[in-house]
Amino acid sequence: MKFTVQKQVRFHHCDPAGIVFYPQFFYLLHEVQEDFLAHIGFPEHALIASGMGVPIVDLKTEFLGMCRNGDPLTMTLELTRIGGSSMGMHYEIHGAALPPSGANTIRLRAHGVVVYSQVPNGKPMRIPDNMRNALMPYLQTSQETHV
Repeated sequence: MKFTVQKQVRFHHCDPAGIVFYPQFFYLLHEVQEDFLAHIGFPEHALIASGMGVPIVDLKTEFLGMCRNGDPLTMTLELTRIGGSSMGMHYEIHGAALPPSGANTIRLRAHGVVVYSQVPNGKPMRIPDNMRNALMPYLQTSQETHV
């Protein structure tokens, strides 16, 4: 199952031409991760307050199209793997429908790895069973690979 959230491109995401400045996509991806963790019952601020966190250790990104100020975005997150202390995450950002097809278009695709670890020393820890159980529905179930 994919976690999906709607966002809108804001002025602060954009360069003077009104196009999302590429580093701002990383803020948006982190927002999706935070929204996802809150959705499954593990808000990031609560994890950090308890001395834990899920910092990103790897991120590969494909920029596939522009987003402009005011554009509505559909953002998804799906888990590609759940390890002992790490999780693989697949993100997609889709923009509004464009003529002539009217289909949503993918603007960004990213693959990341986060590690459940102690804050602030970064020591990896085993993902607790209650969190693992909450993550499981979002683990890819097909052999589909994202290109």
